[in-house]
Amino acid sequence: MKRKKLTWLFCLFFAAFFFLVPAVAHASAKDDIGKYDVTVNILKNGDAKVTHEITYNLSKKAHQLTLPQSISGIDDVYAVSVSVVSGSKKIRLKQGTSHKKNTFETKQTNKNSEITTYGNYGTDPLKFTYVYKLRGFVTNYKDCAEVNWRVISNNLTVPQRNVGIHFVLPQKNVRFLRIWNHGNLDTAKTNVSFSKGKVDVSLKQNPAHQSLRCHLLFPETVTSKNKKIVKQHSKEQIEAIEDKKLERSVQQREKKQSTYRLIRFVWLGTVIFSIFLWFIYLIKHPIKQKIAMPDLEYSYDLPKYPAEFAEVILTNDKPTPRAFAAYLLELAFEKKVTIETVPNSKNDFYVKLVDKSILHGNELLKMLFGRVGKKGRFTLKDLESFSQNDKQRLRLSSAFDKWAENILKRAKNTGYYDQQGEKRTRVAIIWCIANIPFAVACICMFLDKLSIAILLVILIIFCGFLLSRLYRNRETYTASGIATRYRLLCLKKTFEDIRRMNLEPVKDKILHEQLVPYSIVFGSSRNTIKALKTNFPAKRLQIVFESYYFPVFIFSDGDYAASLSEGLMNAIAPKKIDKLNTNDDLSIKFKKNLLKKLKKK
Repeated sequence: MKRKKLTWLFCLFFAAFFFLVPAVAHASAKDDIGKYDVTVNILKNGDAKVTHEITYNLSKKAHQLTLPQSISGIDDVYAVSVSVVSGSKKIRLKQGTSHKKNTFETKQTNKNSEITTYGNYGTDPLKFTYVYKLRGFVTNYKDCAEVNWRVISNNLTVPQRNVGIHFVLPQKNVRFLRIWNHGNLDTAKTNVSFSKGKVDVSLKQNPAHQSLRCHLLFPETVTSKNKKIVKQHSKEQIEAIEDKKLERSVQQREKKQSTYRLIRFVWLGTVIFSIFLWFIYLIKHPIKQKIAMPDLEYSYDLPKYPAEFAEVILTNDKPTPRAFAAYLLELAFEKKVTIETVPNSKNDFYVKLVDKSILHGNELLKMLFGRVGKKGRFTLKDLESFSQNDKQRLRLSSAFDKWAENILKRAKNTGYYDQQGEKRTRVAIIWCIANIPFAVACICMFLDKLSIAILLVILIIFCGFLLSRLYRNRETYTASGIATRYRLLCLKKTFEDIRRMNLEPVKDKILHEQLVPYSIVFGSSRNTIKALKTNFPAKRLQIVFESYYFPVFIFSDGDYAASLSEGLMNAIAPKKIDKLNTNDDLSIKFKKNLLKKLKKK
């Protein structure tokens, strides 16, 4: 069971690595602008005609959208028009204050302007086109003309992708044309064309609340009809200030990039070093692998451990109700309980308490003898009626789990389980899993260097594949545990085939009080009891077993184990009754079904 859980855990982590990381990154995105394109056509009179083409990606429905725009240093905004393309239909919006569908309104202060549109906007991409004019956009000096405009306002609350800014002069083949950009310029590219009189600025992305300001200088003759004039020479002063800012900005960007390069290479080195140490750990503390077992042989040698331990050693898991049935027989052998058939009943029996000392620290026995039954004894019918109450069934289930946990712990203390090996395996697993998020972060840092990113991906896949292969074939038993398990498997095979054997030559080994409890644990008590009845006379069996638990021999030919197992399972976990599928369990189920059919007929 643990192996299956950890195998699925590996699959889950690697599925998360390849699929969930990008999915989470995508899911975390809310509203954004998929395209933000601004074309500024500068006019001869110093005004500008601006065309915004914006594609909104909304995460939920909205009834209004607002485009904020900075107009600091600009005289006025006029001739505003808005259109939207929804699906294949283009709609021209009307200006007004009614706030009705397919309308827009404008608000303006000295420094900012807002265009708010109204409608029923869904989650499909919305393509808006805003067109307006800016009066007093250009300032003319004696030796140059200047544009200093915050194209993207810091009041824009959503991130933008695929940003394009285009300034088009009313004249081509200009003598000079310079631009300085201020904002988040990590992905910015600028192209200046003197012959076309055009400047193009592009950004892959721009965060929310991050402004982008463009500062242009060009000949004053380009806007010769401009009435916004300052009678002074400013070109050299503006260039000196902007060049100084540019130099400082470049230095800061280079320092930032150098720091980032250092961080990512240190991170890469740390990840690789951690993976290297993980490989060294696996070499120094190898995960022990299973070896092929010899062929099973018939054996009658019973181990020195109690029968309930045998089931734990075989499965490396908590014991089942079948092991508890064997445990009660062992208590009967020790004369601490007695097991007797109920008079006039072929399907029930008494378990009576003889030695009260066994109740100390055993919640399950306390509940069975004190609450399930009466006067220090219980029957299967008592179990059935007690479990009708859900709260009582939960308490009984909890008591059984405590007993099973205690048996598992005691069995592991016998030394069959390689606890040190499992600790080392857990360290290797946790170490490998801990490397994954750091490696993913490193891969994200090196997306611009695909060769490094791909090598990291291959390395992580290899580590996971290697650990998965080693884990699936790992050996969880010590050398003595492997030998004990082999003996138990041989004994189980013997019990399965015992009815075909002549037991007289091995009577000294077979006629042992521990025989029946072990056959119960292996689910072969019916076979064993019938084989004993066939090979030995009843008087001899009574001499050997009577003082302990001879009634089980006459109780439905050995259906004691299956009856108690089924009774307990019905009481504590009725949905898991199908897990009882040994020969004993299947036999009693067959009998019950046959009786039901006969009663119906």
